[in-house]
Amino acid sequence: MNRIVVIEDDPAILKGLEAVLRSESYDVLTAVDGENGYRLVRERQPDLIILDVTLPKMDGYEICGEIRRHGLATPVLMLTAQAGEVSRVQGFDAGADDYVTKPFSVRELLGRVRAILRRSDGRADLANQRELDAARHVQERLLPAEIPQPPGFHIAGMWSPARIVGGDYFDVFALDDTTTAVCIADVCGKGMPAAMIMANLQAAVRSRASSTLPPRDLCAQLNRLMCHNIATQGFITFFFAVIERQSKRLTYCNAGHNQPLLMCGDAVTRLDCGGPVLGVLEDGAYDESNLRLCSGDRLLMYTDGITESCNAEGEEFGEDRLIDLMRRVEPDAGALAEEVLGAVREFNHGHFVDDLTVVCISVE
Repeated sequence: MNRIVVIEDDPAILKGLEAVLRSESYDVLTAVDGENGYRLVRERQPDLIILDVTLPKMDGYEICGEIRRHGLATPVLMLTAQAGEVSRVQGFDAGADDYVTKPFSVRELLGRVRAILRRSDGRADLANQRELDAARHVQERLLPAEIPQPPGFHIAGMWSPARIVGGDYFDVFALDDTTTAVCIADVCGKGMPAAMIMANLQAAVRSRASSTLPPRDLCAQLNRLMCHNIATQGFITFFFAVIERQSKRLTYCNAGHNQPLLMCGDAVTRLDCGGPVLGVLEDGAYDESNLRLCSGDRLLMYTDGITESCNAEGEEFGEDRLIDLMRRVEPDAGALAEEVLGAVREFNHGHFVDDLTVVCISVE
């Protein structure tokens, strides 16, 4: 359903436009002055704006100009009682896409609305596909081409992309000759913006992580950086762990991410120690925890695309099914990762709107 914002100070015209557009199954939002109308456009991101020229507080030309200066490509259909060429040219110069002169024919208005939305949808489809392709390329390059295998451990990571690009990311890399870093993250958002934020995070992790920097301090540094870099554009859930190969000690910090599942025998521990998501609270406090891994232990990290994947009845895959899989599948990281993705795909019949990402660690 296309969303249309109508900004008109004449109550009778506004009411009539709202009724006519709703009868055509459009989602209609209204405002009676320029300031509230402009705010509504910025907050609700409509597919079309129907805009009167003469408005209190902020006229139609000003609104249209501000919309274009802020990079919004939303089409604008202007309404005016002034039939002169000068008025129309001024509107087009401000960024309007079409013009209707009052009094107007309802049939003509609806025809222009449909034509504008068709053109806009066509351009949007092409632009969206290009953006998705570019975002997918960025996202693929973030993932490790080869996963290092420290002695005594087997680490496997798998990513199954959805049709809509998400912000999933994982990485495994050596910090020095004795320690290995493992992380997984998910940006709140879709498309190129999410992919670019994740690229920013990956670069920051790779440049800052070291065997001498505790995971809690790394998360605090990343959080401050993301608060500056992404501002109000979203947030990131993030889990970071360091494995000491000789002692088999794992030290981790969980910044609001889905709690990884550690299975020792049949007992399951959720790795929840950490702090808030990245990019929201600049002074957020982070803690860390460490534990010793033993032969046969398995650690499963995942993004919410796994547990929130739904079947045809709307039921989510959930955490319990993951735990059941961990108990049934052979204690090998690669086998577990494959089984998890296979089970989720079977559960949702291949229909999912978020990427499926898992990282598994098994201890020999």
